[in-house]
Amino acid sequence: MQQIKIIEHKKYRNISLYIMWIILYMHILCNTLYAKNNETEAMVKQPVANVNIDDDLDSIFLNSKSIQLGDKPVMIVFGKDECYHCSILSASLIGNETIQGYITLNFLPYYINLSDKKKHTIPYLNLSGLSSLDTARLYKLEALPLIVFVSTDGKEIMRVAGFPGEKRIIHLLEFIYNDLWKNYDTPKDRVNGFLEYEKDLAKQTNKK
Repeated sequence: MQQIKIIEHKKYRNISLYIMWIILYMHILCNTLYAKNNETEAMVKQPVANVNIDDDLDSIFLNSKSIQLGDKPVMIVFGKDECYHCSILSASLIGNETIQGYITLNFLPYYINLSDKKKHTIPYLNLSGLSSLDTARLYKLEALPLIVFVSTDGKEIMRVAGFPGEKRIIHLLEFIYNDLWKNYDTPKDRVNGFLEYEKDLAKQTNKK
């Protein structure tokens, strides 16, 4: 009997140790996940660039109350308050002098903030009194941020959703301004054509 009790005692002690190890492991795991979560939140909340986006948007974008055609392609950027990637895109457009200069010289740029209660008129579509959200629906917005390029005759050239990166933005502006998009029939074909254009640029860079 005494031997049985000793065996049972060892058994219960082993189970207790096993439970303690599980509790300790879960404690360490929870602390690790909590720390990573706090680190991620800190990364998201950090400033996206050394610019005041709300103030500096006016330095590059025209007043979107009336979206006019002209002798340059139209560039419409859709964004929204508290959209992190929208802020990243806006900061890149504002903070990069090469991008900013290229846009202001070669495009008619408009920024439409879906958080605004502004009304928009689009003369080339004979539309007026559109809310920012209705304007986004007109251009079939599915993701933010969104850049839509419109030709001088009011037709959509192509669109890019999300933040493409500053290097790709410059290539995209070149592709539109230099009329390379005219070699393709549809917006979808133009996107594929642009990707081929980027591949050619990469090959030329590698040869150098």
